[in-house]
Amino acid sequence: MMSDEGQPNTLRFVLFKEEGVFVAICLEHYIGTQGATTEEVEQRLRTVYRAELDTSLARCGKPFGDIPPAPDQYFDLWKKGPPTAARGRISDKNIQAHALAA
Repeated sequence: MMSDEGQPNTLRFVLFKEEGVFVAICLEHYIGTQGATTEEVEQRLRTVYRAELDTSLARCGKPFGDIPPAPDQYFDLWKKGPPTAARGRISDKNIQAHALAA
C-alpha cells in the first residue's frame, strides 16, 4: 500500500527500555508495542503496523488516517533521547532501527 504521494507508508519510531521491557512507539501515528527483547519488539511492531494500516484503511480509507500523532514526549525522545534508546523507521517494506546519537 502506498501513501497518497505514491511512496511507501513510512513512520518514525523510538525504541527504549522502560520498567524492564523494551518499548517501540511510532511518532506520526500513535502506534506502539513492547517485548522482552529488541528483536521481539521489532517483530511485534511489524505486526501492529500492518494491522493498524489494514484497519485504518477499512475504517476511513486512508493509511493511519484516524490515528493521532504520539504525545510530544516521544518526539522529544527522537530528537535528544538517551544513548540507550534507538530510533528507526518502519514502512510497508521493511524496518530499520539504529542507536540515537549521543
